[in-house]
Amino acid sequence: MLIGAGIVGAVIDGIGFWGVMITGIAGAAAAYVLMRYPDMPMPTTESLRISDLETLAGKTEIWLEAQQPLLPAPAVKIMQDIGVRLDQLAPQLSTLNEGDPAAREVRKLVGEHLPELINGYKRIPAHLKQQDNKGKTPEEQLVNGLKLIDREIETVTGQIARGELDKLAIRDRYLELKYDGAGQE
Repeated sequence: MLIGAGIVGAVIDGIGFWGVMITGIAGAAAAYVLMRYPDMPMPTTESLRISDLETLAGKTEIWLEAQQPLLPAPAVKIMQDIGVRLDQLAPQLSTLNEGDPAAREVRKLVGEHLPELINGYKRIPAHLKQQDNKGKTPEEQLVNGLKLIDREIETVTGQIARGELDKLAIRDRYLELKYDGAGQE
């Protein structure tokens, strides 16, 4: 927009006061429209269950960010760690087939267990969240569950990466045998 105003000003020897004002108003209107549309829908627990693998990590991360104001501070810290792990996992998910055991595990963990844990905590009345329940408060149970999920996401990420590392080692060994061995003859 500003570039267009600059070009018009150069062609007609300046755009003047009203040209500057109109450019500013048009810029503000464009910014307003761009901020309002398109409005991205917030993922729901149901949409997480049925998301394809490529978008599952991203949608889960958006959903987690929306849940943060409703959860205690220790849980929020762990959820941020889970968000980082999901960022690391996302590129690997695009390499998996829906039927792979690792894909099923990720879908169950991220699309079902994680939302169920958080939604279960949110359904507990506020006055009961601090009360001891079988040795732990609901907050402690939530934090413990999130830690377990965080560790499991790390484990699954490592398993998927190990498969790629093994493939890379095999390719490297093949190239060594084929080309390094050929140069020695």
